[in-house]
Amino acid sequence: MELAHVAVCVSDLDRALDFYGELGFEETHRFTLGGVENVYVGKPGSDADLQLRYDPDRTTPIAPSRADTDHIAFTVDDVEATFESAIEAGAATVLEPTEIEPADAYAAFVEDPEGYTLEFYRGL
Repeated sequence: MELAHVAVCVSDLDRALDFYGELGFEETHRFTLGGVENVYVGKPGSDADLQLRYDPDRTTPIAPSRADTDHIAFTVDDVEATFESAIEAGAATVLEPTEIEPADAYAAFVEDPEGYTLEFYRGL
């Protein structure tokens, strides 16, 4: 069994596509079902995607909560460069690049424009 994708709701599809595009994600496919736009973005050469779900008729705010979904993690070659790219693309700093010894990782955490916490990491 392998992870295929993670789906997140977004309030502004163009903003989400711009943000993840700045991080090197490319659209892999899209469809609309029941009025909800579903756009998949991924990194070239990867089988895993991030599904961006946009419902133009949604009446409740999107309110990501770390109590329910703590973070979405991405492996990267260069934690600092990815962190800086994310900040320049509009992310907010949660934790600057640092060693996390118990996890044997070097990682940084940001909050994307929708409020989801993203982790960029590599092994030590």
